[in-house]
Amino acid sequence: MVEKLKKISLFFNIEDNLLKKIASFSTIKTYDKDEIIFYEGEKSNFFYGIVCGQVLMYDSNIKGDIIPKSSLSKGDIFGLIAKIQNRAYCLSAKSQTKSEIIKIDYLKFKKLISIPPFSDRIIKMLSNNIVQEIEFNKLQKFNATKRVTYALLNFPQKFIKKKKYLLAKELGMSPETLSRILTKLKNENIICYCERSIKIVDYEKLKRYFN
Repeated sequence: MVEKLKKISLFFNIEDNLLKKIASFSTIKTYDKDEIIFYEGEKSNFFYGIVCGQVLMYDSNIKGDIIPKSSLSKGDIFGLIAKIQNRAYCLSAKSQTKSEIIKIDYLKFKKLISIPPFSDRIIKMLSNNIVQEIEFNKLQKFNATKRVTYALLNFPQKFIKKKKYLLAKELGMSPETLSRILTKLKNENIICYCERSIKIVDYEKLKRYFN
């Protein structure tokens, strides 16, 4: 378990004795593709770390349609903010691929939160989440093309091995509109497709597109 914990960003370069203590109140589980980890509104004493695989954090509308919020991968943690704030999970989580995930008892872990480097890392994580949420909300005032270019420039991780229909929902447009914009950018040699991911090859052209 200690070696598995070392793959989680929150526990990088932590001494083995402390990791053994955390391992004593942690469990590991393998999730199949599309298996639910938890639902929005659930109350639990646990947060999670991804050893391998991908996890989708999502909301849903009144029709039950999935609204993607973020895609997480190896090393990421999730569910911790809700535990720190002593509330139910504000989003649902499901495994996008077969994933190995560590489940950590927050009630036992919270005794360590004030100890560096955990305190510094958690503060940084919370700050980054707030900034990203503010920046991503700016998309709503742009047209479809500017939404895509803004996201490419500021949130490139969203274009890594993510299904287009999920990305389109997150950007607030149809999959057809997203495909049309990406095809245009590709034809102009601004982006390229590499191992199911979208990468920028000409930042200056893309910036001019946004401006």
